[in-house]
Amino acid sequence: MTGSSTFRMLSLLFLVALMAAPVSAQEYKEAYNAGLVAAEAKNYTEALRKFTEAAEGAKAEGDTDVQGRANKIIGQIEYSFGVRQTRGENYDAALVHFENGITRHPTYAKNYLGKALALKKMDRIDDAMTTFQETIEVGSANADRATARKAENAIREHFVFIASSALSRTSTGATAADANAALEALAKVTEYVEADADVMYYTAVAHQAKGETANAIEAADKALELHRGSRTDKAKIFFVKGEALMNAGDASGARTAFQSAAVGSYRASAEHFLELLGTN
Repeated sequence: MTGSSTFRMLSLLFLVALMAAPVSAQEYKEAYNAGLVAAEAKNYTEALRKFTEAAEGAKAEGDTDVQGRANKIIGQIEYSFGVRQTRGENYDAALVHFENGITRHPTYAKNYLGKALALKKMDRIDDAMTTFQETIEVGSANADRATARKAENAIREHFVFIASSALSRTSTGATAADANAALEALAKVTEYVEADADVMYYTAVAHQAKGETANAIEAADKALELHRGSRTDKAKIFFVKGEALMNAGDASGARTAFQSAAVGSYRASAEHFLELLGTN
């Protein structure tokens, strides 16, 4: 090949390369726009494919803006797919979606929550609790307190369910062993989040079952302080406090508590104890 031919060949290759670069850049932008169109049409499988193509193309071109925008949408789509798989009890498939969503959009707290709920369904409780904690951290750090609160509530509900199940194991009332099992579960709540009214209510019930009246009264008072629900729901806390005060020999305090408990489903039982205590 002559020098002139070599020069012409190199010039041609340079021209091809020069023309190829903007075409490549245009392709990932077109993929991004195609993803928007697919998402608008609710074709989320195609949208995911196009946004993934756009994110990878943008990364190759160093376009962090398009890459970031595409990855955020991927995170949201993966969350919706993960939720669908969780509802269908396909938990392994759900985890794949949630984890890819986390990889693509690590500040999107909903994927952590979805992952935690799927892990809980799989009885991977320690992993679920750790991921609930991650949900709280990510949600709180990224102005998504709603998702963070869902994770906090999920942690509490898990251990409260264990405690309430232990305390209601028999129709004759909780044994000391049942109460200890409940207290052990409730103590774990504070390893992850702060206790709420329900946690303190069941703590009071467990202590009352063990005859630990001072602890029961203290826990009931804390439950009343934390409670944000209706008066009817609050009645259960006043009732267990009334029982503890009565067992402690504080008839006056017990009457006051039972008077507050005498609403809804607790009315009859509270009035029964008020009759026993009399008016003195």
